[in-house]
Amino acid sequence: MPNSQSNPLELTILTVTHDSRNYIRGCLESIQRAGEDIDHEVIVVDNASEDGTPDIVEKEFSQVRLIRSLHNQGMGHGINQGAVQSRGRYLLILNPDTLLMPDTLTILLNEIQQFPGTGLLGCRLIHGDRTLQQSFGYEINCFNLMIQKLFFNLWEQNRFAPMGWILQWMHTRRREVDWVKGACMLVNRQALFDAELMDESFFMYLEDADLCHRIRQLGWKIRYTPKTEVVHFGGGSSRDNHHRCALEYRKSQFYYFKKYLGGLNFSLLKAYLEIKMRKNLIGAALKRWVGRSTPQQFSEERQRLQDVISLLRDNP
Repeated sequence: MPNSQSNPLELTILTVTHDSRNYIRGCLESIQRAGEDIDHEVIVVDNASEDGTPDIVEKEFSQVRLIRSLHNQGMGHGINQGAVQSRGRYLLILNPDTLLMPDTLTILLNEIQQFPGTGLLGCRLIHGDRTLQQSFGYEINCFNLMIQKLFFNLWEQNRFAPMGWILQWMHTRRREVDWVKGACMLVNRQALFDAELMDESFFMYLEDADLCHRIRQLGWKIRYTPKTEVVHFGGGSSRDNHHRCALEYRKSQFYYFKKYLGGLNFSLLKAYLEIKMRKNLIGAALKRWVGRSTPQQFSEERQRLQDVISLLRDNP
């Protein structure tokens, strides 16, 4: 796959949008502020938005290169579209539902250059209320997935204070990690093309962990820095289609496990999800029985859970 290096720049900022009109204006304005003194370009690849997102980009941000896709073929495909037309020595892959701090680009570029051999770099991600998100992680397998569910989700979903303290402690120092969250990833161009770009079989979710895995396999390092932070609101284009996004997450999870783990890990994952989905079906029925959900809510929840169970059966 070709890559464009005519008239190279220091940095390309690349974001992929899909129905992101509520966020894209703020994202691009934050890029303008952060990139004032940096030789850079901005590329927006729009994955067939129906809410006017590309029109906002075209009318209000004339300096941005806009690529309109007629069909939504997923996050990885969109990133690859932009990457092959980019000119930056480094590529910042950025979600549209993010806001950069004024110093973010300068700090990230200094950091990746300070540590030779760094293929991909991430930073602190915070919610809109300025609380910390898990910004990096370690090798994905059944054990680490269990840790994620038992511990970190207590913070993300319930704001259980002790888990927040552990998360803060983990995010206080520079370190090598196995993957960083794809909302904000600064990638060395050479590492990205050495890894042959994104795996487009991931429609959405886990494409970031997959890219990090393949870059590490090539000998590059994945690093995290706490020196700057990025606001990540989360779920920017997925909030209106929770059902589909839940299924896409499971599809990506199954594909990742098959690609890298297989065997026992995949069997354990399937067994865990089978038990979880059936438990949740019982829970949904009980909620409906005691009047804590409407018939429509119950029907939608039951359909989502049954679709995941069907997905399990379709992935032997």
